[in-house]
Amino acid sequence: MNKGNNPYLQQKILSASPEQLVCYIYDAGITACKQKNAGKAGQAVRELINALNFDYKEMAVPLFDLYKYCLNMITAEKFKDAQEILEGLREAWFDAHLKTKAPLEKAS
Repeated sequence: MNKGNNPYLQQKILSASPEQLVCYIYDAGITACKQKNAGKAGQAVRELINALNFDYKEMAVPLFDLYKYCLNMITAEKFKDAQEILEGLREAWFDAHLKTKAPLEKAS
């Protein structure tokens, strides 16, 4: 089945909250790192960078620096390093929103 035409996945994404979408991007980046797919891993990290709100510099700048580091690790094919950072950030994101907002899906 062509993943681009998966109606379940499309509905899941279209009905997701912004917080859930960020989790899905983390999941995509983690999965791509596990598969050693530099293109998809880099795309996921670039999407995370694009999602940053620099109106809140005290949070956005450190995340930007971590994301840049992840991109460097992906480019250097150090996928495990990038994966570990993304997993830690995804867990922190999940925990923060579990306490404050609608439930997110736990990574498998």
